[in-house]
Amino acid sequence: MALHKVIHKRIFWGLLILSALLAVLILRLAWVQLLLKNQPVPGAEYSLARMAEIQSERETVLDSGRGRLYDRRGNPLAGETVWAAAFFPQEEQPAAAISPGAEAGMEPQRRLAAILGVPYEQLQSRISGVKEPFLWPSATTKTPQALTPQQAQEVEHLGLGGVRVLPFSRRYENEASGRQWLGYMSEASKTKAKDSPTGLRTPLTGTDGLEKTLEPLLQGVGHTEAYAQVDAHGNRLPGSPIKVKAPGNPYYPLSIYTTIDKQLQAGIEQLVTEAGLKEGAVVVLDTKNGDIQAMVSLPFYNPGHISPEGGEWNNRALQAAAPGSIFKIVTAAAALEAGITSPDEKFYCSGHYDKYGLSCQNGKGHGSLTLAQGFAVSCNTVFASLAERLSGAQLQATALALGLGRDVGWQAKDTLGLPLLRPLAGEQQGTIFTTLLPDDGGARVQTAIGQRDVRVTPLQAANLVVTLLHGGKVRAPRILQRVAFRNGQTLKELPGHLAPASAGEISESTARLLLSWMRLVVTEGTGRRLQEAHWPLAGKSGTAQTLVKGAPRNNQWFIGYGPVDHPRYAVSIAVENVAPGSAHTATKLFGQVFDLLAASSGA
Repeated sequence: MALHKVIHKRIFWGLLILSALLAVLILRLAWVQLLLKNQPVPGAEYSLARMAEIQSERETVLDSGRGRLYDRRGNPLAGETVWAAAFFPQEEQPAAAISPGAEAGMEPQRRLAAILGVPYEQLQSRISGVKEPFLWPSATTKTPQALTPQQAQEVEHLGLGGVRVLPFSRRYENEASGRQWLGYMSEASKTKAKDSPTGLRTPLTGTDGLEKTLEPLLQGVGHTEAYAQVDAHGNRLPGSPIKVKAPGNPYYPLSIYTTIDKQLQAGIEQLVTEAGLKEGAVVVLDTKNGDIQAMVSLPFYNPGHISPEGGEWNNRALQAAAPGSIFKIVTAAAALEAGITSPDEKFYCSGHYDKYGLSCQNGKGHGSLTLAQGFAVSCNTVFASLAERLSGAQLQATALALGLGRDVGWQAKDTLGLPLLRPLAGEQQGTIFTTLLPDDGGARVQTAIGQRDVRVTPLQAANLVVTLLHGGKVRAPRILQRVAFRNGQTLKELPGHLAPASAGEISESTARLLLSWMRLVVTEGTGRRLQEAHWPLAGKSGTAQTLVKGAPRNNQWFIGYGPVDHPRYAVSIAVENVAPGSAHTATKLFGQVFDLLAASSGA
């Protein structure tokens, strides 16, 4: 009897202990489910609930949620949506998930390989036993391969289990181009990654160009992914569909419309490639408002494959270089504004100036000529004579009045939540004088012909022409025109504005006179070869002597406008680091760019 009581007592205490343990377990589970599920896991960025979901889901990102950039006609520049073939883990019996039948007697998998342009064996090797979803990569760029609408339709019609055609947001075209103004992206720092609203494990951030200056507007509010539910072995759960998860925000990501003409940009990139240019830039501005319609920089860069050491990502259109004789526009303007000369004043050029070791090209004299003729043939003697009558302060003030030696790019304060919106943040100011003795005669003479310390960007050079066409009023070259919400509603228009200098502006009469002399350059001077162009053109040539790694090199320039009777475009061409004595490629390319403009406008 005593033994029986002992047994019952042990059973009672055993059940009590088990009940207590079970109660503790239930309380623990309730605590986890109700209180801890939204707490971050130590050492991870996600909560318990999210970690559980992640462990049972396998996803591939279709869209980072970053804002889009478009050209002036709405063509995508960054963030183009393309069709891509997405592969997901198969169900446990993959054979059951593959539809029988074939097109033209071929198995669906073989037809899929043909559509993707790969051998059947390569396709099978890649997708066999796949545990993580992926988008089929291009053979050349390793980014998702873009399918044509017809290819996308064919893949969908194959009905292969675990294979879907989905829209993918391709940031770049992944080919080399001269669009350094676009910039590029790189992995965000740990601090920025933690604060990123994209929800991506490894978010990217703008590192240069518009991608960087517009980062606060482009970063978006969340990414879009396609996912499948899988079991412990990584197989897709039977009957589980492939789903797409998106933020569903009607306002974001934002769409930012630029002033760039994508077709024109591509056409000029082809021209400079065919011309064999290695270094330099081409800028095309709309003469009505100074909008940047094309900006090509050489050497080309690929925003998807950046080499920090190479420097190809530097935008040469915004970097200052020695301008040579195109700066004679400034010298002529300074002399006319100061009243120290007139268009009909006579000069004599023997080929050699009697001071400072200066000579005209190849030492050939121009003989007796007027100021207007001296401008047309780019006579160094004429402009050296003017420089000796001018002060350094007069040259400097006139350059500033024409938009040189300072920032001219469009910018706006307190716009779109930013204290300063400055899209062309990499723009260099350039220089006129860097010494403290600008009134040294030799310094003024060398400066007057665009040598010594003078540095001008191709953007400033093109804008100089726009300034003359606007009677001396400097406009701020604009690359952005509008920001819109995802639903198309305009968030902010970004109107153009002037960029006046504290030094004032040149007179309208001086501007008109210089424009007429630029026409003389083409009809009678250094740009005579441009008479064969489709439109009547006007401009100014320049050749600057430079040193590159101790070796003598030249920068070639040609800037101008056209058509002369109703100007529509201002263009600057800078061909840098060429051998002395080389053919003037800049002049030839100037004519080709304008022929392209004439053809694209239907004129």
